[in-house]
Amino acid sequence: MLLKEVDQKTILRKNKIIEQDKHKLEALNQTQNKLFSIIAHDLRSPFNNILCLSELLSEKVAVTENSESEEFVDLINTTAKNTLSLLDNLLNWAKSQTGELGFSPEKIKLSKVIHHIIELKMSQAKAKNISLHFSPIDEIELSTDKNILGTVLRNLISNAIKFTNPGGHIELVTTTDEHRVEISINDNGVGMTEDTIRKIFDLTTNVTLPGTANENGSGLGLVLCKEFVEKLGGHLWVESELGKGSNFKFTLPLNISKPELAKSA
Repeated sequence: MLLKEVDQKTILRKNKIIEQDKHKLEALNQTQNKLFSIIAHDLRSPFNNILCLSELLSEKVAVTENSESEEFVDLINTTAKNTLSLLDNLLNWAKSQTGELGFSPEKIKLSKVIHHIIELKMSQAKAKNISLHFSPIDEIELSTDKNILGTVLRNLISNAIKFTNPGGHIELVTTTDEHRVEISINDNGVGMTEDTIRKIFDLTTNVTLPGTANENGSGLGLVLCKEFVEKLGGHLWVESELGKGSNFKFTLPLNISKPELAKSA
């Protein structure tokens, strides 16, 4: 009886410690989430201001026909865009890992979303004289999260531009059947070895190869794309050969419900 009483006291003490640790972890998570919100607000705003100001400055410099100044202003604008994109990826990744990333499926027209992302990336492509082509054959409608899909497309197109040589081309193609849509981002860039293909979707390997114009990266974008596509009920893969370009493809279901999203998250 004495031993049993001692065991019960030990169990109660351990349970109390576990409960205290649980409360500490919950408080830590709340602090962490609040920190991400502050970062999102306090860093994105000034970066957006830098982008707007550099674009205005670029327009003024273009009128003066000062090629050297125009080059520097374009560099500032491109750097700000790339840094803002990195910040968005980091925040999205953090939200995904902490379960704070919201999913709001809605009926969308795929071509409209793709055209919007292409417009955002056109200046980046023009800087390397890369053609960015998308001519949908059919109008495809699907139910998915437009913002998450936009993040995936933005990262995949940026990646294609990064590893395509100046004067190259990138083509987006969409196909569909009665259950799903397939989107491919095909470039004629530097391509990859089989070993690199095995590593690019694994954050632990941290593959951060320089682009054809020595662009830097975090190695996070493709990892984020793969995770986001899977959370939307799809699948992402790449077909590539060294020196012959890469073709990133992903599928999405035409319809996805909130319960399915919650389950995959």
